[in-house]
Amino acid sequence: MSNTSATPSAHRLSRAVRIAVLSMSLAAASVAAAAEPAPQTYQIDAGPLGRTLSTIAVGAGMPLSFDPALTAGLNSPALKGSYTPRAAMERLLAGSGLALVGRSDGTLTLQKHAPAPSTSATAIAGATTLAQVEVHGMGEGSNGTPGKIRSSGATGLELSVRDTPQAMSVIGSQRIHDQGLETLQDVVAQTTGITLDHSSTTRETDQLFSRGFAVDTYLFDGIPTTKLVEPTSFDANIYERIEIVRGAAGLMGGTGSPAAAINLVRKRPTRELRAEAELQAGSWDRYRAQADISAPLSDDKSVRGRVVVAEQEQGSFIERYRQDKDLFYAIVEADLGHSTLLSTGLSYQHERLTGASRRFAGFYSDGSQTDFPRSTNSASRASYYDRKQSLSFVTLEHFFDNDWSAKLALNYAANQYDAEQGYAMRGQLDKRTGAGLSLWQTKWDSKPQQLSIDAYASGPFTAFGRQHDLVFGMSASNTKTTGPTFPAWVLPGFDATVPNFYTWNGNSPTPNYNGTINGSNLEKERSLAGYGSVRLRPTDALSLILGMRVTNWKRDTESVSFGSPTVSDSFSKNGKLTPYVGAVYALTPDWSTYASYTSIYSPQTYRDRGNSLLPPLEGNNTELGIKGDFLNGLLSTSASVFHMRQDNLAEMDADEFLLPAGGGTYAYHTVKGATAQGFELEVSGQLRRGWQLTAGYARSRVEDSSGKRLQTSQPLNNLKLWSSYELPDVGNGLTVGGGINWQGEIYTDNAGPNRERFTQSSYALVSLMARYRISQQLSATLNVNNLLDKHYYSSGGGGFYGDPRNVMLSLNYRFH
Repeated sequence: MSNTSATPSAHRLSRAVRIAVLSMSLAAASVAAAAEPAPQTYQIDAGPLGRTLSTIAVGAGMPLSFDPALTAGLNSPALKGSYTPRAAMERLLAGSGLALVGRSDGTLTLQKHAPAPSTSATAIAGATTLAQVEVHGMGEGSNGTPGKIRSSGATGLELSVRDTPQAMSVIGSQRIHDQGLETLQDVVAQTTGITLDHSSTTRETDQLFSRGFAVDTYLFDGIPTTKLVEPTSFDANIYERIEIVRGAAGLMGGTGSPAAAINLVRKRPTRELRAEAELQAGSWDRYRAQADISAPLSDDKSVRGRVVVAEQEQGSFIERYRQDKDLFYAIVEADLGHSTLLSTGLSYQHERLTGASRRFAGFYSDGSQTDFPRSTNSASRASYYDRKQSLSFVTLEHFFDNDWSAKLALNYAANQYDAEQGYAMRGQLDKRTGAGLSLWQTKWDSKPQQLSIDAYASGPFTAFGRQHDLVFGMSASNTKTTGPTFPAWVLPGFDATVPNFYTWNGNSPTPNYNGTINGSNLEKERSLAGYGSVRLRPTDALSLILGMRVTNWKRDTESVSFGSPTVSDSFSKNGKLTPYVGAVYALTPDWSTYASYTSIYSPQTYRDRGNSLLPPLEGNNTELGIKGDFLNGLLSTSASVFHMRQDNLAEMDADEFLLPAGGGTYAYHTVKGATAQGFELEVSGQLRRGWQLTAGYARSRVEDSSGKRLQTSQPLNNLKLWSSYELPDVGNGLTVGGGINWQGEIYTDNAGPNRERFTQSSYALVSLMARYRISQQLSATLNVNNLLDKHYYSSGGGGFYGDPRNVMLSLNYRFH
């Protein structure tokens, strides 16, 4: 079976080109505004000189590179006040014997003070060819360097990755661009210890896993957001970086989910003009145009804005399936005086999926396993999924003279979807005749919405002659999902028969849902919480982190079926405590060891066969580890071991029983006394100038109280590797990269009609990248995914294939 999608229409392609042309016009019109960055307010503690300089350069978008030997052993003083980025760096360099020097190519470097300042800028540029610390600004890659990142996603305190007592990974926008990663799901699946069960083209049944458990905690700039808005399908190109904190993160995530918390850090405006446009073309008629423009909106640069737009259309290796997507993101920041920052913005994404499919039959009626071509689509031609996702936000930050700050954030998220799906998985497939199947036919129409608010204050305080850090705040959210219900999985009067699946081309009668509404669903969830964390520093080497979250939580559901009694569920918990205890000890200037403990309490949305909500997941999580930073924080390493104990762990029923409502979900049951243990290893950052590496290995085993393995649809072991290397002497500059994602065997028992086991053996996927700089502004990138064209199932239950070998070519043009 081959892909029958047509070549993109001329008017759609012209719209894509207009996005690129528009971005160039806007950038050209703004060139006059690109001047020396305006003063910024800095609150920087004393610390290693090289790391502090790099942090300022990253925030200001200023390209800086230098030999790390120059700053080895040097510390910078504390910096408080308002300075231009260059003046801030020069103030930190005072008395160090080093000077900040401009190169002829516009970049900055460090040079020792010489008796006679006779060295020309050209000579300086030629002298700095040794291994160097290299820091760039917007879109140049340092945003993914763990040693340079400060995050509040785990504890609420602004901590470096090394000072955070949990395993944490960071993927920046440059890595996203290098690999051509499109969605949040694509990005997170590249992370150490994270695996993906991919079983639908719409992604609504897909699930990310960490340490063997489903990931359901998502934060936007540190503010928790419900998974009902389907964040894994969000386009990744509106984020500066994505932070993944593995293990329970209930202190900030709202609930103590045992898997991981994913914090999405949005792109923010810069104080100088930055603009880029990109055109992409790839396998299966994939075409995309996108633009990213950031510029000051006032003469004094106190008001700044950024816009990201994209339009995409593509076919698929799966016949009859097609996707069209529009993306818009805008943010405006305004300095309300020297100490107050107001930010507001919104994002909107609209996806139209036709021929949207789920899994196909994995077994014949005789128990033997099917082996269909990878182009097989179990969905009818009438199947579609229309999804409109929107998020808007307002934040107000104020910086006080005593180094304290306060922040108020308001977020609104909505996910409006309309879907009709019919896919041939009902019944048993006869191996000889192709008969025996019919369509599971259903319709959904709903709009989950969430309004959340978060307010907190943070800063240092002095006690017992030492300085410590404190954060405390409150958060509240109100989530509502409502919509009509339709006949679930079987539409009266509709002929769902598939006479012969071997010859079926998706042509089935078009279902008519007019007048078929048979009830409604309503789900409301409200939470109010207070939280606080303190970092105590008994000694220079030891930090103790103590935290607590107190939560009042309530969920109400109501299912109305015309002609039948209304079915309601209600569950609430007041004063639920989520403690957090962590310790970090600096063994040497480069190495630290840590330990942490937190409780697990996570309300679940899974339902049992009676369509009742499962009770909350409860337990505890303990973790030990060691972390190291090298080359002034440009290279980070970590190793961790963990142990979790849980009650009420949700496990899907073996027969994959479909519930009559609730978005087409399966029935689950609970497991008591489940434990999980394992370890993770990771190295990430810059090995030397131009050479980036991220490599991670993870092992996790989940068992019930008798020692029987659970979550067998997730691998025990997985390995992630990605590296890129710059070859500046090849033409105008060539960057090459490649990676391997390997995972161990997975299986699902009772998957066949006679309780057969489905098994997917271990496999590795290889990807390559090459980028050539055609000119200072224009570059071309070629990505090849699944280079060896590995044939594999991407779901632990089988019946859905992973992507075959595919290629994408991108042309990128940047204004600076």
